[in-house]
Amino acid sequence: MPLAMRMTLFGLTVVGLTVVGGLRSTARADDACARVRAEAAAEAALLYAPRLALEGARVPMTVTPSDPSLGADGVQARVAVAVSPIDMLRGRAIERIADAECVRDAVARDIEQVLAIGPRVGELDAIEAELAFLTAEVPGIDAMIADATDRLAHGRATALEVDELRHRQRVLAHRTADLRHTQAMLGELLGSSPAPAASLPRLGAAYQAAALAVDRRHGDARGLAAWQVEVRGGAVAADGLDWFVIAEVGISLGRPWQRAAERRVTRAHARELAGDERSPVVRLDRLRRSLVKSVAVLATEIDALDAELAALAADQARLDGLEGDAARSLRARASFERIELQARRTGLAALAAARRTLAGDRL
Repeated sequence: MPLAMRMTLFGLTVVGLTVVGGLRSTARADDACARVRAEAAAEAALLYAPRLALEGARVPMTVTPSDPSLGADGVQARVAVAVSPIDMLRGRAIERIADAECVRDAVARDIEQVLAIGPRVGELDAIEAELAFLTAEVPGIDAMIADATDRLAHGRATALEVDELRHRQRVLAHRTADLRHTQAMLGELLGSSPAPAASLPRLGAAYQAAALAVDRRHGDARGLAAWQVEVRGGAVAADGLDWFVIAEVGISLGRPWQRAAERRVTRAHARELAGDERSPVVRLDRLRRSLVKSVAVLATEIDALDAELAALAADQARLDGLEGDAARSLRARASFERIELQARRTGLAALAAARRTLAGDRL
């Protein structure tokens, strides 16, 4: 087996394992998100609900300012229900943290799929474009071979000329077969992997926004800890049965310093995402730079092919004005050369377009 084919099969195997692993990781990620949301709901359920308390106390004769129900000497039994709006907000904050983490993890999962397949992005588009071009040229190729064979039968062409044209036909047929084989393998391996919904810069910005949103949700939850709002009421039994209501409102005087610290958290995390080599944002930017370089190389090759095609078109224009079997043979050779060059250019153009789109390069 040729080395190039072995390398191609090795690359397809790596991509296949990556995609299969990506599908399994997607299922695991969905399960993990469901677990995170369930844990948040379990914690929030206790914060949403009122709190029921049973108390027993021995109280002095003096009525305390904080609890007017303490009015009789002896043992008291209390039944109280406490409601805290701050606890309810804290429960909602916990659920919002879980939602934000799921969004962040979903973006991270999309990024991992793009990073795994990113270096090969556009290959399937290039194969499909080249195949479409070669398929459209088959009738013209068959007509040229039939014309050369007819001329050979009438002694107006040599067997060498016909063999050369048939050899070129076989080369294109082998190229088409190789492309179809690679298309089938890539289509099977990458077909279940969705195309990126956004360019790499937008994916990076989406991840950074999602990660910082998690920080803000955690900050909101921490900020609620500075407040204390509770309404508690119930019945007390001492010498007789009575009821009581206590309302409490308070705030920590450290709240302004907490806000300043939360802003430092956001700034530090943003710097971390932009500077850490392991960060998805940095890895996406590295892939983007690689794709931009690839597009530049492809553009140079496309320009070279355009120059060859232009020179070939000029030669064909001169041949079109000539008559005779020799001119027809030369035109057939030039047509095969044009088909080979144009097929190559079509595939490279599709590859460059796909990579330029993913890189977010508007040039």
